[in-house]
Amino acid sequence: MAGGISLERLETEIFLTPAEELHFGRTAERIGSRSRRVSQVIKKLERRTGSGLFARNSRTVRLTAIGRRLADDLVTWPLPRRGRRRGRHRPSAVRPL
Repeated sequence: MAGGISLERLETEIFLTPAEELHFGRTAERIGSRSRRVSQVIKKLERRTGSGLFARNSRTVRLTAIGRRLADDLVTWPLPRRGRRRGRHRPSAVRPL
């Protein structure tokens, strides 16, 4: 992730929700989107970071080591977010990594 990346609010939510749910379909339902859109955003983030954030197959979804690091960094970033879920803070814009 050389050079750092900056995430928008929607990208952050779409990344963090499957990190919690470990399921793209439930993620789509939870954020009011479609599974295809969730997959597109995750793939875009993976291209931008240059690394896989999730290991997935037809039966399972799990965070990679880099995905876990990003998720940990995002949930500890102290900016409040509208509509917080599960007591976690999620930023509207994330500092570069």
